[in-house]
Amino acid sequence: MKKTILSFFIICGLFSSLSADDISDLKVQIDTLTKKVNKLEKKQKRTNKSLAKVKKHDAYDNIKWNIDFRTAYDNLNYKLKDAGSVSNPSLLSSRLWLGMGAAPTSKLSFKGQIAVYNTWGGNNLPATDPFQNVNWRASSKADDITLKLRRAYFVYSITGGKYPLSISAGRRAASEGFLANHREGLKKPGSPLAHITNMEVDGVMFRVGNAFGLDGSYIKFVLGRSYTNINQSSYSGTPYTTVNSTDANVNFFVIPMSIYNDGQYNLMAQYTAIFDFMGTKQSLISTQNPNGATTGAGLKHMGAVSLQVDGLNEDVDFLDESTFFISAAFTTSNPKSGYKMLGSDKTHTGYSFWTGFIFPDTFTEDGKIGLEYNYGTKYWAPMTWAEDTMSSSKIATRGNAYEAYWNLPFEDGHFSTQLRYTYMDYNYKSNIEEFWAAPDLQVGDATSTQDVRFYLRYQY
Repeated sequence: MKKTILSFFIICGLFSSLSADDISDLKVQIDTLTKKVNKLEKKQKRTNKSLAKVKKHDAYDNIKWNIDFRTAYDNLNYKLKDAGSVSNPSLLSSRLWLGMGAAPTSKLSFKGQIAVYNTWGGNNLPATDPFQNVNWRASSKADDITLKLRRAYFVYSITGGKYPLSISAGRRAASEGFLANHREGLKKPGSPLAHITNMEVDGVMFRVGNAFGLDGSYIKFVLGRSYTNINQSSYSGTPYTTVNSTDANVNFFVIPMSIYNDGQYNLMAQYTAIFDFMGTKQSLISTQNPNGATTGAGLKHMGAVSLQVDGLNEDVDFLDESTFFISAAFTTSNPKSGYKMLGSDKTHTGYSFWTGFIFPDTFTEDGKIGLEYNYGTKYWAPMTWAEDTMSSSKIATRGNAYEAYWNLPFEDGHFSTQLRYTYMDYNYKSNIEEFWAAPDLQVGDATSTQDVRFYLRYQY
């Protein structure tokens, strides 16, 4: 208070020593400075607005990239029916996913991913079966060093209202889905449910949020095509038209849904119908097509219900950081007259059961150990060819499958390792040729498979 009074008297003293002209000049200078300050403040406000626009523009006007690179070692061993065994003690592979994303507005976004997945020193021969190179597993099976499109789609969202809506179209990697993400060391699963779908697809999706009025609920409607009967060569006289009258386009309709998800309990379900699916026809057997393989053989239905529980007991640290899941699924093959599916002209339904327990390893900070079990019946035939297991699909096992893995992340999750053991005990034929082969084991078929895997993975 004393300093303020003193300052006041000093200013009064200064003004009392000035003449009237001096005071008038000082007022003019003060007014001039005030006007300049006001102009600078207005200019600063305009600059801030411009910078805000630039920042807002730059937040959307760019492409963000990410890298997922993995090098893996696999030791494979197959026991064959009445034919001994075969093995590969040192299968080496590398897989690169180069992802991209852009969002020009808050409602519109794009995501893409290109991939290379190759075996070291690979010398691949041309495909011998007519469906080996179809798009649904183009970049999900170890092949060569060719760059392939794994994912490319846009999403347009309408977030207002009680039921948020979005529409999407393009190519999706429908792999590493719900429940399969644990063995892949991924916190967030892909879509849809891995128990019946693990492949690459092209389609259109419509999503409705809050569909059932429960926490985390939504429903999706997906329509797509997994195989097309057209001449792919643009050099023919009639490019991109029907190749022949026997094959048909294979289209699918999928309804994935989240029924309830409160962060601890996550209940999901899915129904799939595949039209004009693959099978065989006696009249088509030839030297070029020894199985008589064709599309248009019939209708395929699939369904699954999966439950995951995160945090089994919040009062016990070990259980609070553990995850348990259980899933049940079915597949039905319904051939048309004159065709066969799964080696039969009759309708057959297969069933599967899948459960797993993932828990902390207790001796590292972030390491997790997983134990999983799968069981499939004779006619169990899901679309899981893109499942990341070198020795065919574990999920599609007709018999019993056992798996244990240890995922250990480093460097804030940017680097990780995995040690995994998978054992498949087949009661029936492996699911590699499920659209034409009868399930009964033949001489030379694998009766069991073992795969020991170790990988190093970089993600950024």
